Amino acid sequence: MLALTVLALLGPAPPRAGALNLEEWLPGLTLTPFLSERMEYETNVFQTSSNEKSSMISRTTPGFLVEYGRGTLQLAAGYRAEILRYFDLQGLDTINHNFVGQATLTLAKLQLKFRDDYVQTIVPPGTELTGPIKSSTNTLAPTAEYWLTDRFSLGANYTWTHIQFPGSDSGSAANAGAQAQQNQAVKQLDRDEHLGGLTVFWKFWPASDLGLGYQYGTKSFASATDRDARIHIVSLQVRGDVTSKLSSTFRIGIMHREEVAGVAPNFTGVTMGGGWIFRMSDRTTFTLDTERSVQESVFENSQYYVNTSATFGVRQEFSRKLSASLRVAAGTNDYNTRQPLDAVRTKWRHDNLAGGTLGLEYALQPWLRTGLDYTFQGRGSNFRPLNYEDSRIAGRITLQF
Repeated sequence: MLALTVLALLGPAPPRAGALNLEEWLPGLTLTPFLSERMEYETNVFQTSSNEKSSMISRTTPGFLVEYGRGTLQLAAGYRAEILRYFDLQGLDTINHNFVGQATLTLAKLQLKFRDDYVQTIVPPGTELTGPIKSSTNTLAPTAEYWLTDRFSLGANYTWTHIQFPGSDSGSAANAGAQAQQNQAVKQLDRDEHLGGLTVFWKFWPASDLGLGYQYGTKSFASATDRDARIHIVSLQVRGDVTSKLSSTFRIGIMHREEVAGVAPNFTGVTMGGGWIFRMSDRTTFTLDTERSVQESVFENSQYYVNTSATFGVRQEFSRKLSASLRVAAGTNDYNTRQPLDAVRTKWRHDNLAGGTLGLEYALQPWLRTGLDYTFQGRGSNFRPLNYEDSRIAGRITLQF
């Protein structure tokens, strides 16, 4: 379970082949190296409403996962690089980095977990920002859970997230002005987020728990201190295997976000996350992921927006070698202040979001896989210059031991 969690944090990966056994050097030690090459064509790299720029893109992804497990202690560390080359656009070539380390100590009544996740990427965070935007995020997340009885346990969690937007240079003269303006806008989002709390879990089924928790957090911005906020969340969550076919990470609750400086209105409303996995058979799996959260904004003088989204997925294995997957997503962004639409009108901005991915994967060998996929995403806004559509078609081959 620890290895699967770490692989998920490193990014999309194919089903695992057998890891390299290093028991000769250290009992309990394994190594999983992988290498993927992906070629794709993207129709709207900067995700703009007009003057779209397209390009062929190569993504070379080397990485590894190291695991160690002895008795009550489980350790794992992984790294993945993504080397991007844009054949038709200058100044965008870059390398994304992903690192994750995780440790789990399980005693008779106590379980301790520690995780650190570092990501440097040009994929924009949230659903407001578009186009390649360089950012780095480090998330430190220790947790503890103590079993009071066979059916009740108490969990404690803390998360520290450090987010920076160092900016990126564009060698394309046509895009240099927009890139500089965007770098200046997102720089105000540099911040530290702290969130901690307690949760009481009740084991209502042998492999599933119901949790009631309270979280308190702060957001402290490096330069735009008028954005600082305090967060209170009361939530209910379902975790584990609800039935032999259905498992859950779903949570729902009420959030109160208090703006410290009072520049923006406070927010009180529903928040949710996580999802459900339904294994209809050994070959067919359905997933439903949900999110409702408050995201930081750089649109006009808005401080934040509320994103609500759901993603439905299905994976079908036709044979031991051939499988197909489909993911369809829809959502909205709702802003909390009126902004000028033209010289005489103002409106609350509202975005409709849609996207989907259709893919095929074929296993040439247990350690060698190839695949094709098509991805679409689009945004429709009542502020029409913010509309866009973007498509990608890609082929890949992955080597993993």
